[in-house]
Amino acid sequence: MGHYSLIYRISYGSLYRLLAVLSVVISTSFLSSTAYADDGWLQSFYLRADAGYSSTIDNDGDLIDTANGRDILEMASENGARYQVGIGFQHNEYLRYDLTVSYRDDLMHLGTYRDNLNGVTATNGGLSTSNLTTMLNAYINPMELAEIHTGRFSPYLQAGVGWARNETGNVVIDGNTLNGATNNDFAWQVGAGLGYAINDNWKIDLSYRFLDMGQAKSSKDVVGSPQKLTRGASVDLQAHEVLIGLRYQF
Repeated sequence: MGHYSLIYRISYGSLYRLLAVLSVVISTSFLSSTAYADDGWLQSFYLRADAGYSSTIDNDGDLIDTANGRDILEMASENGARYQVGIGFQHNEYLRYDLTVSYRDDLMHLGTYRDNLNGVTATNGGLSTSNLTTMLNAYINPMELAEIHTGRFSPYLQAGVGWARNETGNVVIDGNTLNGATNNDFAWQVGAGLGYAINDNWKIDLSYRFLDMGQAKSSKDVVGSPQKLTRGASVDLQAHEVLIGLRYQF
């Protein structure tokens, strides 16, 4: 998409002239209540909505059985849809922030269980987990930072930190069932993307991110038995995600 944009560098002299023109445009923007944030005319808020493809990384999990010690859970990765909404603030032509909430169901399934003591291997299908993630994100446009203007296109780098709520259903392991559990954990993400301004208010946004959602966990309780594990099932939740969405700039 970037092949359709015109990239040019502004000298210091022309930058001063541009600032003089922008001062007039800013005044006009206040009167008309319109702003084109990519050019830094006015600090303003925006709303966003995104949907996309999420592919979970198949990290191995484990549990600590009082009899067998540490058993290995070999997880099977799953692909699914991620949905996201948020509100943000365009600080200037190269820096913005937003607060987002995103959701994905069916992140991970248990593929193979390995009993550390007896060497038993069994195939199972439990440990289905959904994730709700709230993130505070920052975005920087390196081209604008370098005073290289890209027209209606706005490439950016992104990073964020936040909170993940990982809800796991009952876990079936080698004929035994562990109660599910909800685990609240630290989340973080890094990525990159490209925006395209349709007009002064609307922008299409395409992005990639690596998302770490902390851990999914089960309880220590075995259903129908007084037995308790030393530690329930747990697995790291991470995913590669591609999102496409719209931003509305006020």
